[in-house]
Amino acid sequence: MLSGIKIYKVNDFIRKTETGNIDLERSKKIVRELATATGLHTDHNILMDLRETSVSAASIEDIMKIALEFGTYISSFKNKIANIIPDDPKRMIIANRFKACMDIQGFEYEIFTDYESAIEWLSKTKDIDNTFS
Repeated sequence: MLSGIKIYKVNDFIRKTETGNIDLERSKKIVRELATATGLHTDHNILMDLRETSVSAASIEDIMKIALEFGTYISSFKNKIANIIPDDPKRMIIANRFKACMDIQGFEYEIFTDYESAIEWLSKTKDIDNTFS
């Protein structure tokens, strides 16, 4: 029988979990907190878990302001940033707009709706195919 085995090497990462309503000012505060944490742990990736949040302000102007807040601290954000959001079409639209703003600035940023996919992206993986008798 041929079996595919994948080995994950999970690098250290900073995890920030939020709940409740997220508005512009709270978003900017989260960015500042993450910048401080990454300044102390420069070799760590970031996992933001926002699945238990709602968004009250999602205008393109607000999205750009939050992305620009990340840009203010770009020297602190050298590694991958994974953002887990609720699996909701409206949130995906907002998240994709935000991702476009992050991509333009050169961030290595991805959106996920489940934890496992985010961890896989943050991890170094190696495929191993073995035959077991």
